[in-house]
Parts: sequence; C-alpha cells; structure tokens
Amino acid sequence: MKVKVGFIADFFDILGGAEKNDNVLIEYLSSKFEVIKIQSHLCTISKLNQCDTLIVSNFVNLPEKIKSYISENKKYLIYEHDHKYVKSRDPSKYPNFKIPHQLANVTFYKHASSVVVLSKICKEVLLDNIPLKNVHNIGTSLWSDQKLNKIELLLGSKKEINCGVLNSNNPIKGKNVALAWCREHNIVPELISSDNEEEFLQILSKCQKLVFTPQVLETFSRLTAEAKMLDCTIVTNRALLGFASEASFELSGRKLIEETKKRVKKALNLFSNLIESSMEQKK
Repeated sequence: MKVKVGFIADFFDILGGAEKNDNVLIEYLSSKFEVIKIQSHLCTISKLNQCDTLIVSNFVNLPEKIKSYISENKKYLIYEHDHKYVKSRDPSKYPNFKIPHQLANVTFYKHASSVVVLSKICKEVLLDNIPLKNVHNIGTSLWSDQKLNKIELLLGSKKEINCGVLNSNNPIKGKNVALAWCREHNIVPELISSDNEEEFLQILSKCQKLVFTPQVLETFSRLTAEAKMLDCTIVTNRALLGFASEASFELSGRKLIEETKKRVKKALNLFSNLIESSMEQKK
C-alpha cells in the first residue's frame, strides 16, 4: 500500500511561483506516493487523519486550531515559499533581516520534522530568527524537464526588445521602481506580460535586458532565473533576490538550464527521502 502524503496549500490552480513549484513537486511525488491535495482553508482533522505524513506549502489560510493539531499530532515538513515566520511576510523590512517581536508561527516551524527553503539567503534568514535543526536549502525553484527543454528551444531568439519591465500591478514586484530606474538611465522600456506562460517566455526570450526591482525578499525568483536561462541581462537588487545568493546566479543560457535540471532532480529526491525518513521514524 502506498504512503498517503497530504499536500496542504492555499491554492493549487493559480499561476504564482509557489503554485508552479508545488505542481512540479506533486507530479513527482504522485509517482511514488498517494498524494492527497488539501486546500488550506478546507483542511479538517478528518482529512489530516487520512494521511500518513504531510507537506505544508503556503498556509496563510490554515486555521489556527488545525495548525495546532498538526504540530501536536502529525509528521510534517514545511515547504517554505514566502517567509510565514514573520507577520509581514517580508524580513527585508528589518535591519540585517533580524526580526524583533514580529515572528509568527514559531511553534509550527519548530515542530516540523524538516523545513525546505529555496535559497541560501532564505536559510540564513530563517535560522537567524528561529533556531531550527533540520533546514534544507534546495537552491532552486522547481521546473519540469519538459518546461526547461521548452526554455532551451527559445535560446537564440532575436533580441527585439532592448529592455523589459514586468507589467505587474502587485506592488511587491516593483514595476514603478523599475520604470523610475529606466527613466534615470534614459532607457525606454517595454512592459511585458501575458497570462499564458509559454507566450510570456517567448516575450522574455526577446529581451536584451530585464529590469526587475522586487520590494520584498524574493525567496528565489523564477522570473529572473528564466530570464538568465534565456540570456537576458538582469538589472536588479541582488540583496532582495534569493536566486542571487546561489552560485548558479553567475550562469546563463544552457549552462544555467543544465545546472537547474541537476538541482531540481536533487531537490525532488530530497523530498522523497524526507518523506520516507519520516515514515521510518513513525514505526
């Protein structure tokens, strides 16, 4: 009988970076385990008790009583996407990322069998604020090989756009700051966006340069990783980019794609091993 893994997340069907990560992970785990997807706000003790172990992804909408039940009664690991150990979900508001009196979900993190993060800086910031024993940095976002192969096919696209800026109304993505930088440097940018992921990658592949100025600490940044895979020059604030804390940030094009494939494979194996280890501990 397959191990039943409950996968808890706020959303499964939107196009955010966390959900794209989760979809790749769920597809991989489903080949080894029985994965039960549980939307956080619909999570009940009855559903939890159907599961042998849990992966908790984004959990903003997880009721407090359910968090308490999980921390006291279940084996679980946290797949950390957006700093839910700080009330504002933005440690960059504080000097040296040291968070005074604004920590959140501390018990939930401490009781997890493991916490998996996306980048070196995210591990450092988390450990600086909560002393945990089992924090694993996978050093990448997650893509399927199929998606990475499609990105590779776009290499060599004609660079018809001198400078691209992400056309996002989400203030944390820093569109207005990026546009201000362009004005200061006498650059006329093109706002780029598309609800279709493949179409967006095609547009991105045509950019000579991408100006991306996040206003919070990005746990990784799929956008800048994909841009570098597509040989775009990146203008950004490295201190607020998880990806920039990884050695792979210095790569681009095919070299970055190949390195990312290796990191994703290693990350997926880690999740599988952590689940199997948690089941061994239950025996």
